[in-house]
Amino acid sequence: MRLALAIASFVVLLVHGAVFYKQFFHKWENYQTGYFDQARTLAKTPAEKAALDARQPRVEQFIVTSFGDTRVDRCGTCHMAMDDPRFDKHAQPMRTHSYSAALGDGQVNGKWERRHKFADFGCTVCHDGQGRGLQAHYSHGEDHYWPDPLAGYVVQANWRKEFQPKLKGKEYMESNCAQCHTEEGFSGTTHVDRGRKLFFSNNCYGCHRIEGLSDGTQGPDLTEVGKKFKLDYLMESIVDPRANLATSFMPKFNLSDADVKDMVIFLKSRRGVNFAETSLQRYRAVLNAKRPADEAAKEPVLQGAALISQGEKLVTDRACTACHKLGARDGGVAPDLSFEGLLKEEAWVEEHFKNPRLSISDSIMPAFRFADADFKAMTAYLVSLKTAPAMTNGAESYKALCLRCHGEKGDGHGPIAWYLDPYPRDLTKAGFINSKSMERLTSSIKNGVAGTSMPAWGRTLNDTQAQAVLQYVFDTYTKEKRREVKPQKAPDKNPVAMSAESVSRGEAAFINRCAGCHGRKADGKGPNSPDILPRPRNLRNTAFVESVSDRRLFESILYGVQGSAMPSWIDYGLSQNDVGDLVNFVRSINQKSPVRSANARGN
Repeated sequence: MRLALAIASFVVLLVHGAVFYKQFFHKWENYQTGYFDQARTLAKTPAEKAALDARQPRVEQFIVTSFGDTRVDRCGTCHMAMDDPRFDKHAQPMRTHSYSAALGDGQVNGKWERRHKFADFGCTVCHDGQGRGLQAHYSHGEDHYWPDPLAGYVVQANWRKEFQPKLKGKEYMESNCAQCHTEEGFSGTTHVDRGRKLFFSNNCYGCHRIEGLSDGTQGPDLTEVGKKFKLDYLMESIVDPRANLATSFMPKFNLSDADVKDMVIFLKSRRGVNFAETSLQRYRAVLNAKRPADEAAKEPVLQGAALISQGEKLVTDRACTACHKLGARDGGVAPDLSFEGLLKEEAWVEEHFKNPRLSISDSIMPAFRFADADFKAMTAYLVSLKTAPAMTNGAESYKALCLRCHGEKGDGHGPIAWYLDPYPRDLTKAGFINSKSMERLTSSIKNGVAGTSMPAWGRTLNDTQAQAVLQYVFDTYTKEKRREVKPQKAPDKNPVAMSAESVSRGEAAFINRCAGCHGRKADGKGPNSPDILPRPRNLRNTAFVESVSDRRLFESILYGVQGSAMPSWIDYGLSQNDVGDLVNFVRSINQKSPVRSANARGN
């Protein structure tokens, strides 16, 4: 008993001793004492030695007020020799801070002088970290609650393991240099500069907004992304866009490690404020920005081959192939443009450039803000592409035209399917394929499906080729003998007249029966929709709704859509008049209907 008590007392004494030592004897004191001792051995005069003898360990700090936000910077408490050139060969924290000609340091009378003096700039403005900290864990930003660990030197323990070694390197500090040095080609920010070029060459500018650089509206605003997020989050969002948001439609670009690093450094430099600019300077820059239309007015009007040549250059420069396929270049995200002139008319292509969702409601293509002359040139080039790929049989036709969306297995999971809404049809669903007439299937191939990414192949495939690819689908994917399609009892024209009362009844029925899948807004994004493939139809897709007959809408509602989650509502007691009200409601939300407007006012 006495032995146990003695051991416990000894342990308590050790713990108290350790706590006492940590409270009153800090590592930084040891570092300072070591510096004083070594500096005395290097001292050249008695006065210098006497000055060192008189110094005692203390907290060293700069209060930086003349540059950026007021900051307390205590890094010099440990890094005592950072401005002492005699310690350039020593180990950290007892090493002279390096000099950089690229960042403005230079020699005067044979001695280096700093452009960025510590008293004026501090340390954390370049290195990040926590300026007030006096323990490495806190001052270096190792604590995972701290937003900015030492850039390129410290990775936090909760960062993804595979990213940690890739997020080290002094080049990450360039993101802080770019807070002042915004000019392109600056020798101290080569990685930021390259990341900026990648931002444009990969067409990131089309979706994302960065104040002063781009005006994208599809994705998050990146103006302050470097202030909001840590390096690991930025890298993860580039390498694996759906890691943090499962429904993200941001493409996975499969960039090299070097490209990802430079993109991360560039994005980390986006802090929303530039220390070298005043608010007035920024305002004047916006006012004086050249508008595309102003520039276009100065350009000569091009026609013919010159216009097509200009369009080809613009399509290349504007990074369209970061998403689309065009010849040998393939972004792996969007449809093939290699023979666009056989698929779309000039007016459609130009309008699609300006407002993609006008023709395809759920398109993820950004609406670019180019000059009208640029749109015309790009359109002229794309509609000039009229050479169809060589196709001698149905298998070759499917591979050349269909595989990109419908997939090599015909199941709708093609390489770009994730980015298309509606999702490509699963051709292995015999219930769907065999419930449609040959006329309907052939029409879908030759005339396309309005409001979707299914193009009209009528000028690419002749009748024989269209039948061959359809037969290839039957034999290879559907694999079920076709049977005669039984006629369904449905009116050719809606028997219920369009009226405010009918629309109101249809809307009530829609919310009660349809909103779970199609959503209360009828946009196909109801609470059940994430678990359904193909996704519920977006009934606000005006191009599609206007292209289908009343009979087809009645058939889909009354008898369901085989191979999909759309049930047969005739089994749930819907009459033809009920369906007529639903059809009127759907029609009313796809046009500027006076009936719909009157109904809305009545509510």
